[in-house]
Amino acid sequence: MDSLSGKLLVASRALADPHFAQAVVLMVHHDEEGAYGVVVNRRSQAQLADIWEQVGAGPCPVCLPLWIGGPVDGPLVAVHATAAFGEREIGPGLYFTARKDLVAALLQEACEPLKIVIRSAGWSGGQLEQEIEEGAWEVIDATRERVFGDETVLWQQLTRQLADQLLVDSLRIRHVPRAPWHN
Repeated sequence: MDSLSGKLLVASRALADPHFAQAVVLMVHHDEEGAYGVVVNRRSQAQLADIWEQVGAGPCPVCLPLWIGGPVDGPLVAVHATAAFGEREIGPGLYFTARKDLVAALLQEACEPLKIVIRSAGWSGGQLEQEIEEGAWEVIDATRERVFGDETVLWQQLTRQLADQLLVDSLRIRHVPRAPWHN
């Protein structure tokens, strides 16, 4: 299987794990040894200021929500669109940063768009491929619009897009207008 880095995993309707039900996971890293990503459609009730004294010094530089990236504990990380502070480009205009100094710089500069993520999702070698084969996940390209769009409808939108594409492929439709509902 090709690397899924820079892709989105969209949970199937049948995925029963409460950590991933209706989740959309941005894949940061994927190879034969395993995979790492962060859920991008789970906004926490907590704000960055609520945990700032545990991760930063001085007053909290910005008021931002925290995102719950999955069930695995880990450092505070950022998904953003600012190349200067990116440790890893995970897709066109999408960057990932875990280094504390770079996350602090993103916050000090109030860079947007920006998601500050606590926790993450991880899979051992072959585990994610098995879950995809079993139908737990669908894969779609990650874009800035998808990652930073309205998280309350993201899963529904992507599920619909994937279903529409499956229909087009199954029926061997060669051309689909950009807005077919206008026909």
